[in-house]
Amino acid sequence: MRFLKPVVASAALAAALAAAPVALAQPSQSTSVIVLNVGQLVANSEIGRDMNTKLQQIGQQMQGELQPEQTAIQTEEQSIQTAAHGKTPEQIRADTALSNRINALNQRAQTFRERQVNMARDFEYTQQMTYQDFNQQITPVVREVMQARGAGVVLDASSIQLVEPQFDATNDVVQRLNQRLHTINVTRRSAPPPQQPGAPNPPRP
Repeated sequence: MRFLKPVVASAALAAALAAAPVALAQPSQSTSVIVLNVGQLVANSEIGRDMNTKLQQIGQQMQGELQPEQTAIQTEEQSIQTAAHGKTPEQIRADTALSNRINALNQRAQTFRERQVNMARDFEYTQQMTYQDFNQQITPVVREVMQARGAGVVLDASSIQLVEPQFDATNDVVQRLNQRLHTINVTRRSAPPPQQPGAPNPPRP
């Protein structure tokens, strides 16, 4: 199972930043624009690197929890293949003990696949909630840079094709973040159950 990968600023994080209140200009505010490269912001800030490291640790922990069962299933599969070698399907079905082992393995593998899916959902949800927390923590710093530059709008660099260097405020934000925010609390979370068709939306955390 490969749901774990190095965590960088994802589209979800970029979208969260772009949709944050700092990006909404009121009519009385300046209409100047600054641009943030979210990937660089995460990669170059201490809080961003801390977030990535902790998410990777949670992912590795989840992978470690899955590995023993995955290995056991693979071992049993190889053992069954050895026991069934040279036998016809009819002979395998006639061998009650072997048939029972095959059925048990199929059920075990199905249960494991369901566990994989649920754990992948948990990891994705943990990322999502962590990105939201990261966005909330850096928003005051982004606001400061906006005010210092007389800007009323923040754009994500990934959503535009060309920007003049003077509009890129990424380094400014990173420098301010590194002066104040060094770590972030990252908590492993369990994803809410999938919503059934027609069911009301669950309350947001």
